[in-house]
Amino acid sequence: MARESQRVKLKGWEEENQGRGRTLFITSLALLIVLIVVLSWAAFQLYAGKPSPRNASSPHSTPVQNTHIPTSTITNATPLPQVTPPRRDSTMAYDPLHHLVLLFGGTIEAADVQQTNETWAWNGHGWKQLHPASSPPALQGTMVYDAASQRVILFLYQVQSAGKVANEMWSWDGTTWQQLYPATMPAVVGASMAYDEAQHEIVLFGGGVPSGRTVTMVNTTWTWDGMNWRQQYPATSPAPRAGAAMTYDAVRQQIILYGGTGDGSGVSSVASETWTWDGTNWQQHNGAGVPFQDQNVHLVYDSVTRQMLLFGAISSDATWAWNGTRWVCVTAHGAPTAPFQGASVYNDAAQSVIVYAAQGDSKMGTTPVPQTWIWSGTAWKLLP
Repeated sequence: MARESQRVKLKGWEEENQGRGRTLFITSLALLIVLIVVLSWAAFQLYAGKPSPRNASSPHSTPVQNTHIPTSTITNATPLPQVTPPRRDSTMAYDPLHHLVLLFGGTIEAADVQQTNETWAWNGHGWKQLHPASSPPALQGTMVYDAASQRVILFLYQVQSAGKVANEMWSWDGTTWQQLYPATMPAVVGASMAYDEAQHEIVLFGGGVPSGRTVTMVNTTWTWDGMNWRQQYPATSPAPRAGAAMTYDAVRQQIILYGGTGDGSGVSSVASETWTWDGTNWQQHNGAGVPFQDQNVHLVYDSVTRQMLLFGAISSDATWAWNGTRWVCVTAHGAPTAPFQGASVYNDAAQSVIVYAAQGDSKMGTTPVPQTWIWSGTAWKLLP
């Protein structure tokens, strides 16, 4: 009987242990399922918070409605209606990683004319001055977004004594500026610069080489691969010039260049020429029409209407579009006139062209007034 009783007790213990084991297994399995669900949700939220690689790398990609805007340096700042005080000869670029338009530098007319190295940003609602830890010097230049390195690249013109050019390059990472030190640097001022999305490189053309009080125009073509500048030697090139309007045509996958000044005295024979760059050679488009014969007009690609827009003449407020063969007038009136005193760029986040200009000239008896213009795709609007 004692042995039988012991067997019963052992059997009971075994059944009890098996029950506990099943309970522990079911509990562990449930916890594992909950852990998998939590990790999956966290991974989804992390991925959703990142900008699309396509939209981040190219400001001319097909516009996508943004459901999540990353925190930028001006998200919680109170924007101003205009960049103040007004300045001319600024340069602008759109930063798709941080969804804002960046404006750098310019010439301020105060008690005397002075250059500024201020950095401003437009977040779609207003302007806000940024205060980066490091800033470029107060020099004129040109600026584009380099999709290959996902940085805004600033090329500054600096003329030293005896006409020696010592240009500088800087990059913007969304928070501050960092100087770049390429082994080779184009020694020109007033050059035109654009990013070639098809070739994944920045193209810089023309400009002038100062010598004493004169400037000799050049027609050299340079490309930036993210590390260094390399001079190109195309079979055909535009005539020497500075201040030409140049940007990338995403529809035809080529850079287009319009106008410029070839003799340093204003309007010249090159002011109405149209050229395209295919990554290897330049081609002139004769018979394309002559929208303007003014220097320093503006050329911007509109991603929504997929049009190359030309505007900003001194003598005309019309807006023209490039169809690949000819220039076609899309609006006869309404465009900002003579915005060579400011800068323009396509704002991909807002799907519109933005122009900053300082209208007026104190030398002509008119006080400069800051202006911000927006192109909606069909008409221009001057913001209050």
